Amino acid sequence: MRISTSMTYDNSLKYMTRLQSDINRLTIQMATQQRINCPSDDPYGTEVALTNSTLISQLTQYQSNVDTAKGWLSLADDTLGDASTVITSLIELAEQAANGTLTDANRLAIAEEARGLYEQLITYANTQYNGQSIFAGRDSGGTAYTLGLGATVSGVTLASGAGSAVLTPVLSVDGEADQSIRIEFTGDGTVGTDDISYRYSTDGGDTWTEATLAAGETTLSCDGVTVTMQDGTGVTAVSDDDTSAGTRITVRPAAIYTGDADDGAKVTAQTNTGVTATPTGTFSSSVVVRIEGDTTVSGPVSYRYSTDGGLTWSDVKSSDNGTLTVPGGTLELSAGSGSGLAAGDTFTVTSDSTDLTVRVSTGTSIAINSCGLDVFGGLYSADGTGYSGTGGDDLFEAIGQFIGYLETNNEEGIAESLEAITAGQARMLSAASDIGAREIRLEHIETANTLLTSTAKNAVSNVVDADTTELATELSKLTTIYKAVLSTSSAVMKLSLLDYL
Repeated sequence: MRISTSMTYDNSLKYMTRLQSDINRLTIQMATQQRINCPSDDPYGTEVALTNSTLISQLTQYQSNVDTAKGWLSLADDTLGDASTVITSLIELAEQAANGTLTDANRLAIAEEARGLYEQLITYANTQYNGQSIFAGRDSGGTAYTLGLGATVSGVTLASGAGSAVLTPVLSVDGEADQSIRIEFTGDGTVGTDDISYRYSTDGGDTWTEATLAAGETTLSCDGVTVTMQDGTGVTAVSDDDTSAGTRITVRPAAIYTGDADDGAKVTAQTNTGVTATPTGTFSSSVVVRIEGDTTVSGPVSYRYSTDGGLTWSDVKSSDNGTLTVPGGTLELSAGSGSGLAAGDTFTVTSDSTDLTVRVSTGTSIAINSCGLDVFGGLYSADGTGYSGTGGDDLFEAIGQFIGYLETNNEEGIAESLEAITAGQARMLSAASDIGAREIRLEHIETANTLLTSTAKNAVSNVVDADTTELATELSKLTTIYKAVLSTSSAVMKLSLLDYL
């Protein structure tokens, strides 16, 4: 085989170029301390590094969410601990007030202290984390509670209520009062039909003001406070011989819940308002349902649903009877002012959950807030018209009634309040236990995320990080070879046939 001068030149340049490329690659690796600086350095290693880097990014976000959740839950835990101390003080006051030897003045002094503790509890219930209320359900931008007026009533046809709207089914209370107001009917009659005499006291019964509810009227006026009764309510006169007889109303302080509560899922029709849509089930997130073909509510109905606001949709589903199965429950379509359905008709089921959740690991979310009604109770109106309490262990209602009993010198009511406040404390402590369980769960998730992050970082390091000692040795070797090739090539390229003539 004949070796030409051009072949010698070409081979020398080719090998020097290759050596320069290798030296440049090693120099970059030495500078960055990384074995992979572009995908071509190691395609498989690049894929491993990218996959684990994405996981690390996700885990970093999860840890940020964990930190946020820990902040919310830790604050709630501390707040309920402080609230429990206040409730213990209220229980002690109730035990003192139940002593039959106390004077009216003693009870008024206890009532003043109880009011202060009550307002302190409402402040705790309005605790915020970074400007967001932790006990207001999903409505975290506002306050959970306001201090208003409620009513403790007696009589066959009366029940407790509060607010400035009719309390189902009996009365509403409006205005402001520094002390509980005691109202007694001194005549029998039907509200809205008869003239009915009544009296009220703003000093616990020491002095009374006589008044009359005229026929056709439903509102009692008591020094700046109004009590509006339902038309048709029957009342009976009190008796000096029987203190339990007759209709009595005590206007006293009340904590009114203004946050978000579980009122049940709601449906909004974007296009077809003639069809009635009723949700059944527990919806942790909102669901959008879209009709896929013209039909009627009796079916068959073809539809799709979306749980991300319409970004993605399920496969086409079918219902034979107008009951559509969706995540969380069903949506039942029935005839209203119309029964026809058109392709594209959309119904949105709004979640009934009060939870604010954050994703803390792959596939795991945790609620960071609480619904104040479940923790403290209080008066609440789902529709803005009828207010009611939350049951026998309603802490705020128990304390409000206790203050009313103190300020109207109702010894029997004071004794009942002791049991009710204790039950309310147990309810609150149960909510605190749930918060503690979520904190423990977060700790386990945080530990798991830390381990996964460490494993992913090691995987990236194993394929990306360079061995500097090995790089230095290899770079020195290539540099020596390059110099030798350069020297040899230089000598060879100087040769010419003319040298031999």
